[in-house]
Order: sequence, then C-alpha cells, then structure tokens
Amino acid sequence: MKYLLLNLWIIMFFPSSVIGQNEEPSEDLEIKGRVAWFVYTSIPEGLENPVSIMSGDKIIEVTLSKRSPSNPVKIPADGILKIVRKVENTDKPEKPSYQILAQALVPEGISKALVILVPAAKNTSGLLFQPKVKDLEIFKGGDSMYLNMTNLKVGVKLGESNILINPGENKIHKSTNNSEPTNVAVSYSYFHPEKNEWKVLSASTIVLYPTRREICIFSWDPRFKRMDYHGITLPVM
Repeated sequence: MKYLLLNLWIIMFFPSSVIGQNEEPSEDLEIKGRVAWFVYTSIPEGLENPVSIMSGDKIIEVTLSKRSPSNPVKIPADGILKIVRKVENTDKPEKPSYQILAQALVPEGISKALVILVPAAKNTSGLLFQPKVKDLEIFKGGDSMYLNMTNLKVGVKLGESNILINPGENKIHKSTNNSEPTNVAVSYSYFHPEKNEWKVLSASTIVLYPTRREICIFSWDPRFKRMDYHGITLPVM
C-alpha cells in the first residue's frame, strides 16, 4: 500500500518525469541534415490544417500551430519549401497538380530554421502567406526574440533591459543566465502616434528556462483596431 501511495505522489507532483519514461522517440531524431519548423501568426479563412508542404519531390502533412512549432520538415537541396494544395487532374488522375499557397527560401547557411507564416496581403497573386525565415542557430536557450509586424514602435522591458523594436524589426535578447530557470518581470507597450505617448499592453512575471526559447510576435488586429501579440515557445532542439 505504501508503494502505491508513493507512486501516486510521484505522478501528482512530477508528471512530466513519469510520462517522459514512456514516450516514443521524437521524430526530430529521424531527420538528418537541414531542418525547418513552421508556426503561423493567424490562419487565413478556408485554409485546411494540417497543410501539405512540398520539400523537393515529397509532400509532407504538417499541423500548424500558433504557439508551438510544427513537426520538423527536411529542407531540400535548393532550400525551397512550399505550402501547397492538391488540384485534381481530370485528364490524368494519377498525376495531380499542386497550387502554391506559400513559398519560403531557406538560405544555404541556415541548418535549423523557423518559418513564420504571416497572412499575405489580398493583392498578392494567389498566395496566402508571406513566410519569414529565422535562423534558430543564433537563438539559444533562455533567449527571447521579438518580432514587430506593425507600423508602430514597440517597447519591451525585460528585467533591467529596455528593448525598442521599430516597425518591421526583430530583435533577440540574449540571456545572461543559461544554467537555471529565472523569474523576470516583463512589460509590453507601444507608442501611440496620435496621443504621442506610450501605451502599456500588459505587465507580468515570466520564467525564462535554459531549455527553451521564447518568441513574442506583435501584430495589428484590424477587427478591433488595436495592437495584439502572442508568444511561441521553442524547445532547444
């Protein structure tokens, strides 16, 4: 009985360590060479999820998420990854064609890439996303990346650091403590051009872990005409 109670106590207070012992090996281990992960800022209306990604001559089904990276996709020799939709070929059903919904080029020097899918402007010829490729090799555990996809200035106060992100800019804040989790006060604000003053979006305390990287994406919400943001957590791969 005492062993049963001990096991229950371990599961309640250390669930991740117990579950981790029974997990299947990660798919990440099976992919060698250059690899990319996908996230999105928002999904265009009518887009199916999972999506089909064309890597070379292969089609891979990938489920997109807003807050965590997808399964890894091998980057082909030419560095081009496409999100496609199958189009039935009535003349030759065995040879379907594919409509390109987005196309990302991963530069040759990047071995681990994060592809951020941003909805394309409506006048873009048939494309649903404008991908932005980020190099994960320069983005270490405990670091934070900020992407400003608006026309306004964004301010981040992280602990004692004040970070200004200009419109369309992205910045990486390097962690000074890479050995253990750290509690840090954080606040986000933006500069209101009409009122000529800074407006606070939020303020809280977060934990920076050496085993993961954090991304914060700032975007403009046209429905409510306001600044919006969301976070993405990336484990150290």
